[in-house]
Parts: sequence; C-alpha cells; structure tokens
Amino acid sequence: MDPVQLWNAIKEELRESISTGFSFANYVDTLTPLQVLENKNNTVTLHLSTNHEQVADEWLNPSSSYYLAFMQAAMTATMKLYGQPTFIVPSVTYISPQPTSLFEVPATDAAPEQQNATDTSPVAADFVTQSILNPEFRFETFVSSDENREAYAVAQAVADNPGTQWNPLLIYGGVGLGKTHLMQAIGNKVLENNPNAKVKFITTEDFINDFTEALRRGQKETEAFKREYRSTDLLLVDDVQFLAGKEKIQEEFFNTFNAITRENHQIVLTSDKLPKEIPGLEMRLVTRFGQGYSANITKPDLPTRVAILRNKSDQENLNIPNDVIDEIAAAVDTNVRDLEGVFNQVAGKLRFASQPVTVDTARDILETMNFKRQRAITIPIIQDTVAKFFDVTVQDLNGKKRNKEIVVPRQIAMYLARELTQDSLPQIGRAFGGKDHTTVMHSTEKIDNAIENDALLADQVQKIREELSN
Repeated sequence: MDPVQLWNAIKEELRESISTGFSFANYVDTLTPLQVLENKNNTVTLHLSTNHEQVADEWLNPSSSYYLAFMQAAMTATMKLYGQPTFIVPSVTYISPQPTSLFEVPATDAAPEQQNATDTSPVAADFVTQSILNPEFRFETFVSSDENREAYAVAQAVADNPGTQWNPLLIYGGVGLGKTHLMQAIGNKVLENNPNAKVKFITTEDFINDFTEALRRGQKETEAFKREYRSTDLLLVDDVQFLAGKEKIQEEFFNTFNAITRENHQIVLTSDKLPKEIPGLEMRLVTRFGQGYSANITKPDLPTRVAILRNKSDQENLNIPNDVIDEIAAAVDTNVRDLEGVFNQVAGKLRFASQPVTVDTARDILETMNFKRQRAITIPIIQDTVAKFFDVTVQDLNGKKRNKEIVVPRQIAMYLARELTQDSLPQIGRAFGGKDHTTVMHSTEKIDNAIENDALLADQVQKIREELSN
C-alpha cells in the first residue's frame, strides 16, 4: 500500500465525519503520511507525523473522536481502493518543527550573499509555541451548574463581542473544574465567527519558555516574540498564577497585556484563585487582571455531575444504565476531570468486555481509582462541626457578635469552607449570615497566617478536619 495514496483516500472519508473548519484543518490536514506496516494480527498500521504535540496526544487516545472516525474511514477507503475493507490503525508521531521565518520575506533578484547581508527579518519561529485549540472544548459540550451559569454567560458574551466589554475575562477556580474548557470554547467560537481572527492559546509556562528562549537567542528574536504575542486578536493564557515571583516575566506580560488591550483586542485568563490572593504577583498586574470581569468556576453539584456523564454517554453513543451513572456521580465529587476519568474506564469496559456494565462493575472501578460514595462536605456541615467543637451555636457563627470566643470559630469555619468546598467567596459569605466576600477573604488569610505561629490553633483546625473526614 502506498502511504500517500492511502492517507489521501482516508482523508476524503474523514471530511464527511469531521467538521471541515478548525477541527479538520488542525487535527487531520496537518498530518503527513510516513509509511504503512503490516502487523502479525492481520492489521495494518499507517504511520503519520505532525509538528503539533497536542495533535499527536489527541491521536494517541483510542477513544478520541478522531481515532474512532479514522477506523471507520479507513475501512471505507480501503474498500474503494482495493476492493476489500482492511483494518487500519493510525499511529501519529510528534516531530519538532524545523526553524522557519516568522515573517514572509519578499523574493528579490539580488544575489544570495547580498540578501544574507541585508536580511534583518527574525528567524527561529520554532521557539514560539504553536497554538492549537481542542475542538471538543465548545460551549455546547460544557455542562454548566446553576452556580457556574453566570461565568458561562459572560464567556459567551465575550466570544460574541471580543474586546468590547469585560476585558480581560478571568476565570478562576480549583483544578479540573472546566476553566480551560470554557476558555477554549471562547477561542473556538471566535474562530467560528471569524476564521481569519488571530487566536493564540498558551499556558503561562509556554509564555515563560518562549520569552526566555527569545532573550537567549538575541534582539531580533525578542522583537519577533513581541510582535507574535502583541498582534493577537484574542490571547488565551492558562494558569496565570505561575507568573508569581518572576519579576522579569511579569514585566513583559504587563507590556504584552497593555499592547493587546490598547488595540481593543481581547484577553482571557485562568487562575486557581483571584489575583489579589496570588502571593508574589505585582500589584499592577493584580489591578490589570481585575479591571475586567472575574468569573468563579465551582465544583459541580450532583445533578450537574449526572448531566455531564449523560452528555458524554450520548456523545459517544454509549448506552450506560442510569443507575451506573448515578453511582459514579455520587462517588466522584472532586472535579470534572476525575469524573471523566472514571467515565472513560466504564466506557472501556462497555466497549471491550463481554458482559454488561452494572452498578457492581462501576463500584469495582471506583474502588480501584480510590473513589467511593461518601458524605459531601458542605458549609452547613462545617458550621455544625465547628460550633460543636468550640461549644457555640451555628447562630453565633452566622451572627454579628465580635467577642473572641465567637470570632475565632467563625473565622476557622470560613477558612475550612474555603479549603474543603468549591464554593465561591460570595457563596461562603452568604452562608455566614450574608457577610461580604472581603470578610471571608480576611478571615481565611488571618487563620492561614496564624496557623504558622500558633501550634494550638493549628492543632484545633486539624482535629476539626479529621472530624469532618470521618
């Protein structure tokens, strides 16, 4: 089999099953056929390469939409080419891109030596991170809880009218809750509305590495780096908390931020906490990050977890019983990433096991992954536990008394609510008698600092944690 002919035939079939826009262009059209190898089990492997690491990672997953679409497309393509269907497996290898010019240099009739002498265009585009969005991260695939509906609505508004309001948009919350999904959904929507828009998605680590490499290479490359980043229509930056403590990087990010927003272009950021809670982040960045809109993403509640699992089941055309979905949703209350991890294990059992998936099957998988049905720790449970520990009432914690016997337990309860739940600062404040979110922030900071120097207080907080875990 000729690898180029085979791949072209499969690509034509894939056009019918994968959207021809951003998804096909980045995850299919960028692949280069290398060779075809026959395997001992009467299957064939088509080896392909890509210059995009994220693309290779996506194709490594046998349950991804691209991998599954390829298998079906290959059967159809080989039937048309050779008269009989052949089972073909894709193998995509990441190959680091070779240095290329960041900017097109018009050809001239000058001699090569003369061109080299006068050419000042920066080269080394290989040090600039390639930006690829996950096409599955769309608004349609983001299941929003009631608490996250506001963040979802603001993200949609930004995608429809980037650069006009809420700039920057900061999405903050714990690990695995869908911040990156919502941020990339904005990028995908902007590209859907305007395919010519320059959208750049990076992690903060990418920005740090790109800038450091540009400085190492010299002045031309540093200027090329600045043009690359500052000319974007939409800049998406993941995990900005990692800017903390890096003064030189923060200065460059500050200048990049100003250049983009000055042109009324949009910036979207994610972080694990509010900018003012990030130690080592310069005040000018705290101010800039807070000048737009800060949207909190919280842990999904039980109905939302059920909806997420049913949504994924429908997307992958799997008939997972409702009692199995309910069992998983009740046991995995940490974050969306863990929830999807368990789902993938169940989906694998359903596809490849000879017996149907039952609640017992789900429980075995959950136990293997250290999940089990457990009582969720909520603010009322924390309030009740703290009140009993300090021999006060929940009404005291939620009231306005300012004596030390009440204030310290109240601050500890707020501290533990911030630590052990995914509730936002405003939500915690409302649960404590309608207090302002700044009061919650002050209380958590006060206890956090006091624990370092007060052994008795640290011991009390730890004992309450243990009581809650039991």
